[in-house]
Amino acid sequence: MKNLVSCLFLSLSLIFLVSGCNSTPETPTRSSKKWKMDLPDSLKLKLPIRVLVSYNRTNFFTVKGATRGLEHDLMQAYKKYLSKKSKNEHVRMVFIALPFEELIPALLEGRGDIIAAGLTVTPNRKKKVDFASPYMEGGAEIVVGSRKAKPISKLTDLAGKTVYVMAGSSYKTRLESLNSGFKKKGLAPVDIVEADKHLVTEDLLEMAERSMIEYAVADSHVAELWKKPLPDIRLYRDAPLHGGREIAWAIRPSSKVLQKSLSEFAATVRQGTLLGNMVFKRYFVNTRWVKSPSMVIGWKEMQPITNVFKKYGKKYNFDWLKLMAIAYQESGLNMNKSSHKGAVGIMQIKPSTAADKNVDVKNINTLDGNVHAGVKYLRFLRDRYFKDVAKDAQVDFALAAYNAGPNRIIKLRKQAKEMGLDPNQWFGNVEYAAYKDIGSETPTYVANIQMNYAFYKSAAKVLVKRIEVKNDN
Repeated sequence: MKNLVSCLFLSLSLIFLVSGCNSTPETPTRSSKKWKMDLPDSLKLKLPIRVLVSYNRTNFFTVKGATRGLEHDLMQAYKKYLSKKSKNEHVRMVFIALPFEELIPALLEGRGDIIAAGLTVTPNRKKKVDFASPYMEGGAEIVVGSRKAKPISKLTDLAGKTVYVMAGSSYKTRLESLNSGFKKKGLAPVDIVEADKHLVTEDLLEMAERSMIEYAVADSHVAELWKKPLPDIRLYRDAPLHGGREIAWAIRPSSKVLQKSLSEFAATVRQGTLLGNMVFKRYFVNTRWVKSPSMVIGWKEMQPITNVFKKYGKKYNFDWLKLMAIAYQESGLNMNKSSHKGAVGIMQIKPSTAADKNVDVKNINTLDGNVHAGVKYLRFLRDRYFKDVAKDAQVDFALAAYNAGPNRIIKLRKQAKEMGLDPNQWFGNVEYAAYKDIGSETPTYVANIQMNYAFYKSAAKVLVKRIEVKNDN
């Protein structure tokens, strides 16, 4: 069984992020810094809004480098709403993936600003965090069983049974309350097993599908969604643990302006609104995208790409996940893309650049040659033009030069100094000179790459641990 689970789990849709990601020459220190600011200060300082998510195949997941999911789409809609409302076209948002039970502690520590993870509003959680107005109401928390488990027609049928729940979820509290009632009735308590923190509800549903566990608890809309690819699970809707749920985004109690903004936005996307219906329909009605949590969307196509990024990341001392983020920004990981300016391939490198004596890489119409040329050119930019800045900032400037050319970035550094800004820092400094002189393209380019990289990095850490845990079961 252990080998079976290992083979199954290795076909996760994010396999390309977790394989071989433990040795990396760069650390995304900026994304791990802590701060506690309300919305006005974050916007004023042009800091990204950090959205804490739980990586799973319903609310937040990745397909061929692109982020998807219900929470992803709602938060992207919030970014557009906020840009329009604040008349600030440069609102930034970065997603940070964490195990579910770490979301609230991370929020309170200042490692994020919003929790967007299908969070149920509960009295215990309200003692720690504030919630925006709910964007989803109704539904229930229900028991899901394996095909070999004894059917459940009423909650008392759970007496003496072993039930698995996701760590940090409200399900454990519901079952503990149920046990209090069982004790008064002289019934055997439910044996509540809180799963490893790196496993999510979809993992538990899959384990029930394979009869590795007998019972788990899930939100009804999630269980119903995954019933299609996991036909052997049994949904016990007639014996809900809890009904009338409210799902909302969580914020720190000190973030009153952000709470008000999110609440106003929630009213525009909740079920029943035009936008809300479109998003919910995309994920819960049109379910052609749904496959088993262990199944893959395109990982066989992705693996050759990741192997090439690892190869040249190691050769030129770049984190291959950052190279993946660059390629996604450049081409959507599409080797067949070409631009009107003559750039080709996954790295959108020009033949003239590849042929330059400082790069000198041939065969850029092949995946290997294209990645090689793009990464070697990036290394040349970093080493030739930006050795005088701090290590973290070197890659920022190299990325800007990759997009706009090194001579333009050198000019912008001089302009930044004349503006009283730090010419040795891109974010919050030279990027402002870029906005003023050449517009938003290059600042947006650099920011998008760094924000995608931050998510890739956090998701990789989560999924490495998840593989380890599932392999041990």
